[in-house]
Amino acid sequence: MIRALIVDDELYAVQGLRSGVRWEEIGVDEVYEAYHASMAEELLISREIDIMICDIEMPEGSALELMAWVNERKLAVETVVLTCHSEFAYAQRAIQLGGNDYLLKPVVYGDLEQVLLKAIRKVEDKRKATETDELYQKYAELWNSRKPILVERFWQDLFARQIRTDLDALAGAVAAYDMRLETLERVVLVLVSVEEWRKPLREREEEIMEFALRKAAEEIVLERLPGHVVRDHDGNTFVALCLGESRTEAEEIAALCRRYIEACNQYFYCSLSCYVGDPVPVSDASRVYLELLNAEYRNVSRTNEVLFPVADGAGTEARSQIDARVPLDLAERIGLDGTAQVLERLNGWLESGNREPTVEMLNGCYHAVLQAVYYALHRKGHSAHLLYGDREWPDAQAVTRSVSRFKLWAAQVLEAADVLLHAEHTSSPVVAKVKAYIAAHMARELSREELAAHVYLNPAYLSRLFRKETGMVLTDYILQEKMRRASDLLAGTDRTVSEIADGLGYGNFSYFARLFRKVYGVSPHDYRKSFKRAN
Repeated sequence: MIRALIVDDELYAVQGLRSGVRWEEIGVDEVYEAYHASMAEELLISREIDIMICDIEMPEGSALELMAWVNERKLAVETVVLTCHSEFAYAQRAIQLGGNDYLLKPVVYGDLEQVLLKAIRKVEDKRKATETDELYQKYAELWNSRKPILVERFWQDLFARQIRTDLDALAGAVAAYDMRLETLERVVLVLVSVEEWRKPLREREEEIMEFALRKAAEEIVLERLPGHVVRDHDGNTFVALCLGESRTEAEEIAALCRRYIEACNQYFYCSLSCYVGDPVPVSDASRVYLELLNAEYRNVSRTNEVLFPVADGAGTEARSQIDARVPLDLAERIGLDGTAQVLERLNGWLESGNREPTVEMLNGCYHAVLQAVYYALHRKGHSAHLLYGDREWPDAQAVTRSVSRFKLWAAQVLEAADVLLHAEHTSSPVVAKVKAYIAAHMARELSREELAAHVYLNPAYLSRLFRKETGMVLTDYILQEKMRRASDLLAGTDRTVSEIADGLGYGNFSYFARLFRKVYGVSPHDYRKSFKRAN
């Protein structure tokens, strides 16, 4: 017996599938209906559902969330995902999870029947397995489903320096995460940075698109090279190429990245760049990780490119300064240790060995300390401009005239940074500044690039910071604020709806009315009427 479940919040869509698909002819014995995710979950628990046909967008949860719920409970359900957004057609392959398929609405019943027949064959094949095979398959699938999570956790812990990088500690960690140490003898990290979405996306749509970007990176960048696509704790996407003894050349990696960028431009409606690090042993991966994040932070002019920060010269000077002139983890210690401990560490390094400090050496240290401070501020969402305030700081020439002047300057800079990093803020100053800028420019359309330029940040980094601080994407926040201003004007003034729309940068009245209804559930005219009746 084959049981199918249709999950869609539109009654007519469910009825259309019930009547349009030849269920009995293709071998489906029972068909159930659910109109939201919680109803579907109840049926999945109480009935042995074999196949689920699910709309990707529902008021109480998306198809991906429902599928994640199914996977967590190890339910043997084949899923077919439906969407009415034609621009998601390119994600058909990228979003296939295991044995699932992806179709556009309105559904062609013949196409759906073919997909269902394929799903039925999968169900029947599983049932034909012996009891021993089923038990093995159950635990094998459970392990395989959890392995990507373990692999991602390994890289997250490595990036965050929660894994010691000596050989014994690495060997133990690699074994715990079911990885092979020999594949990590030569690692190349690639940071994928989304610079601009060329279509307006709601938060859920952007999450789906980012998921599709990661799946596409697996299909294209990892097509011929071993590795993993992972996210760090801040949501940055990295491709970790585990090349081992392979002699893969940089040009081959660059060609795969260029192909990936072209596919993203064409199918995912976005601009992005790939930052490629030097080949290093896994013990040195955390340093390259910081280099790539810093390169992305500093890049405000190049887009849709494959960038080699060190080879291109963008990071060579900075890297050599940190590696050769100051302690490697200075940027990590700022904000964690007190100013005195950081200074003691820096001074101890300056006074170590038999070398005599030179002007060139102090000049290199000057830039390296500034870079470390800027990066520490950047990670906490502070603009480097806040470091200076109204204060006049000496330049490099004045600071590097003597070791004593350098130490005095370093103490002042580190103390100023420490004050900023430990100040109490409900949100970062950058987010507060962006919100103020949005409030002051309600009368026109604002782009992410304009907002990023206002706070001197990379657009991709600003988007991640804003979402992390507020729980909202920038476009949703701007829409919310504009509609809130519109509601205040509708309730508190006699200005016409057209005047209000025009004053908020919406030349098209119908478009404004649709957006207002989307936020408040009623038209601007009905909102004003209901407010007057209430008063």
